[in-house]
Amino acid sequence: MGSDARDNDTKGLNRRDFMMAGAAGAAGMMAASSAMAQPKPPDPKKLRTNSPSGKRVAIVTDTQLNIGPYLAQEFARQGYGLVIADVQKGLEQKLKDLGAHKVVVVPGLEQEGPNNEGVPGAIQKVVDAAMNEFGGYDSAFIRTAWHGGKNILEETPENMKLSYEQNCLAVMYALQAVLPPLTKAGGGQVVVQTSATGEKPHPGLVSYSVMRAAANMMCRCAALTVASKNVCVNAVGTNFMNYPGFKHTLGADKDPKIMEALLEEIPIGRLGETAEAAHFTLGLLDGHNMYSTGNFYTVAGGFNNAGM
Repeated sequence: MGSDARDNDTKGLNRRDFMMAGAAGAAGMMAASSAMAQPKPPDPKKLRTNSPSGKRVAIVTDTQLNIGPYLAQEFARQGYGLVIADVQKGLEQKLKDLGAHKVVVVPGLEQEGPNNEGVPGAIQKVVDAAMNEFGGYDSAFIRTAWHGGKNILEETPENMKLSYEQNCLAVMYALQAVLPPLTKAGGGQVVVQTSATGEKPHPGLVSYSVMRAAANMMCRCAALTVASKNVCVNAVGTNFMNYPGFKHTLGADKDPKIMEALLEEIPIGRLGETAEAAHFTLGLLDGHNMYSTGNFYTVAGGFNNAGM
């Protein structure tokens, strides 16, 4: 035994004692935190709301395609007040017909355009609209997207920059906008839609995969920051969704061989319907589940596990 080890043992600072002391200290901190504030579990008969109107309110930043339009419709069926952006044609009226308490459309926000979520203040406009119109909100669904990239030998700084701005930095802006009102109000839920390629390597889309993975970790970090405030943050990563333009973008709508190759990557053997992903996501946003936070969930037909 060396002199350093003997000194540490003499002073009670060996590794075992240090670890035990750390565990005890952490337990003490957790106990103190628990004593200060213990959020109540949700009441299934009467869910809490941050809106003075008494109606629950949800933000859905992308209601153009993918999960957003279907998610907004599910909220409408439950009588939510809605603040939506990048709106699919005819959706606003449909939401009203389905029973939405009130629908507020925020103009000027678009996916993969000059007014995307990577522009500072873009998501803040949606939050401000929710606060001004309803006095508070309970749920926020954020989707940011820039689709592109190449393999590592062909990837470009330009692609990496675009992906950083719209798939990573945009998530930071979004979380910094939506979380403060929820923590101040004492609770709420946030889901950021990323991609299953943020968990499973996609060698042909390096910049995209890298920034989606970064966004997933950002959501997990954010969740720990606000968990004690009764705010839950999760990320949902999709892939192979059957929304307009997906097959066209890949050329699978014209070439059956491309579609066959695509389906071989999906253990379930078909494309996913956006309504399926929306129903899954709803369970993380409708107030009934306030005990799941800091997670990344994949909705990709088993793609994320195949070959791993």
